[in-house]
Amino acid sequence: MQDSFSIEGFTFSAVAAGIKIPGSDRLDFGLIVADSPAAAAGVTTTNVVVAAPVEIARERLRKGTCCAILANSGNANAFTGEKGRADALELTAEAADLLRVDPESIIPLSTGVIGTSLPMDRLRSRLTDLVRGRDESRFLDFARSIMTTDTRPKTVLLDGKISGGPLRMLGTAKGAGMIAPDMATMLAVVLIDHRVEASFLKECLVEATEASFNAVTIDGDTSTNDTLLVLAGGLPDAAIVPGDKKDREIFASMLKQVCMDLARQIVSDGEGATKLVEVRVCGAPDRPAATRIARTIAESALVKTAFYGQDPNWGRIVAAAGRAGVDFDPRRLALFIGDVLVVSGGAPVNGDWEQRAAKVMTQQEFSVVLDLNAGQGEASFLTTDLSEEYVRINAAYRT
Repeated sequence: MQDSFSIEGFTFSAVAAGIKIPGSDRLDFGLIVADSPAAAAGVTTTNVVVAAPVEIARERLRKGTCCAILANSGNANAFTGEKGRADALELTAEAADLLRVDPESIIPLSTGVIGTSLPMDRLRSRLTDLVRGRDESRFLDFARSIMTTDTRPKTVLLDGKISGGPLRMLGTAKGAGMIAPDMATMLAVVLIDHRVEASFLKECLVEATEASFNAVTIDGDTSTNDTLLVLAGGLPDAAIVPGDKKDREIFASMLKQVCMDLARQIVSDGEGATKLVEVRVCGAPDRPAATRIARTIAESALVKTAFYGQDPNWGRIVAAAGRAGVDFDPRRLALFIGDVLVVSGGAPVNGDWEQRAAKVMTQQEFSVVLDLNAGQGEASFLTTDLSEEYVRINAAYRT
């Protein structure tokens, strides 16, 4: 019988290698192994400055298959020159030798401090234990091994059914800062217990990413290491997706749901965050216009500090909308905080809206809806407030 956090065709492992702090017993070196080569697809950061493991992941994903994922936290292996690439290649080669698989079939993931070389001696010394320790029940250990400033592991398990029988997806992600669209995962892995055609897997992943990791923001920064991987298969006798049209739709919907769940967990665990806020723009000329305005509002430091202060400062919200580069008529705007109408017709409404809106903002989760009354375009972004704790965490990140 499957454990609540297990999936057929994959095993997991994690060890403490003391990557950032020598001697630490915190899990920081993780491994996922497919029982047999799995179909693989990925999406990576659009940052021009990319880490060595991202470069390698992009190259190896072109084959569309993967046997293992080798991940570490505490060190991004980014901006480390040719040594960084050589170190990542060496680690995956040594892991491949122990696993008896092709080195090109292992995808590296790293997250942590930028500009510092990997502590190779410590990592080499733990590789054998990492490989020997893999087990189908150790998924949560892997999830913990990729955490940095996260306060908790982020996981999701989703069961569904297609014509060939039950379908299971198991995912994990890490991220709490440097989160912004294109893409906003830091690191994420989704595993699927069916074989899936690589081209169909990539198609569904891109669609799911747009609705999830590319629709959240914490601080407007993208990382050098953002990577989302999906591995499907692991069992040679698993049913093949896609089947019929209904199976395709079920699969795509499940993958989108998994990604949206993980993205929401990332935002809710945002560094120093006390609020999770959905910024929704509707009535825009088109979806791109709505997306541009929603993102501008969601990333505004002034808006985010107002969220933290539980201050229904609608002026900051409409001002952010106005600088988004979209032409609209301010006299047609309607703004809601929760279900409280705050602005209509280019001016604040009459009545006790301020007290009621402030009460909405005391909640840990609430929404802000801006209606341009200019079309059918809609878009949403998940964001957080901005607190003193965010500054404290990031001011001391390297120390």
